[in-house]
Amino acid sequence: MGVTMASFFWRCFRWQVLLAPVKKVTAARLYPPLMIGFAFNNIFPARAGEFARPLALAKAEGVPYGTGLSTVLLERVIDVITLLVLFIAMPYYMTIDPHVSLSYKLGGNEIVINAAKLKAASHSISILALAMIIILGSFLIPPVKRFYLWVLQAMPILPAIVKEKLAAFIESFTSGIQSVKSPRAVVLLAVHSLIIWFSVAFSFQLMGWGFPGVKITLGQSLAFLVVTCVIISIPSSPGFWGLYEFGGQTALVLMGVVENNPTGLALGFGFTAVVHFLQWLPITVYGLWAAGKLSVKAGDAVAAEKPA
Repeated sequence: MGVTMASFFWRCFRWQVLLAPVKKVTAARLYPPLMIGFAFNNIFPARAGEFARPLALAKAEGVPYGTGLSTVLLERVIDVITLLVLFIAMPYYMTIDPHVSLSYKLGGNEIVINAAKLKAASHSISILALAMIIILGSFLIPPVKRFYLWVLQAMPILPAIVKEKLAAFIESFTSGIQSVKSPRAVVLLAVHSLIIWFSVAFSFQLMGWGFPGVKITLGQSLAFLVVTCVIISIPSSPGFWGLYEFGGQTALVLMGVVENNPTGLALGFGFTAVVHFLQWLPITVYGLWAAGKLSVKAGDAVAAEKPA
């Protein structure tokens, strides 16, 4: 739990780099808004935490909502790119058994996961990463941004006050992604991202030291994290309960950490469920406490989603 919470604190250092062109905020002050976002994702649907986090940042530090939201989206792009890099590099630090296949029932549909399916998923992640980079990057090109503003002003159905607010939102949104124009910032973001992901992977290895029957190396822990993240990208319940357990169980079987039989599957499920709970609990408890302190409510996050 301590390593998990520390990895989230390191996310604040990365967020600090993203916010630097707009406002210098210490990592300690960014921690409560960040944890509010992840706690809301754990308990509310439609990833309400992505909208609650910039709202909390605006209340705590006075950073415009659009600016905060753009940094959150940019952070997600960086996570997707890091995931993709680690996924592509997986054959160099872990071997996946191509003959093992597992299935999971979700909403009446059967999801089959094997080495080939994971490879196909990496292509989808590549397309998603490219699309997000193009969309966010377009706001940094002045003629393109001016075109967006021109299209907005040309819409006859929108009242003048709405156009004014949306134009201000576009300006604040653009200011939130200025950090990627600095080569130094890009290097820092890459280093921070690797530290974040490796620290989370280490927490899995740490759990393996005390979990009977599961001996997992750091490389296997990293693959466990990558495979689980790919699988929980499928829309599911808040906190990814059930799907996360299937993802971790699948990763452990594909890597040969546990055997592909009822005993091995139960062991893999148990290990993943404990890991998941010990991540979910401190994040949710601290995040809800911070939300109460800043008076950030679920309704605020939902309302903030509409203009965005």
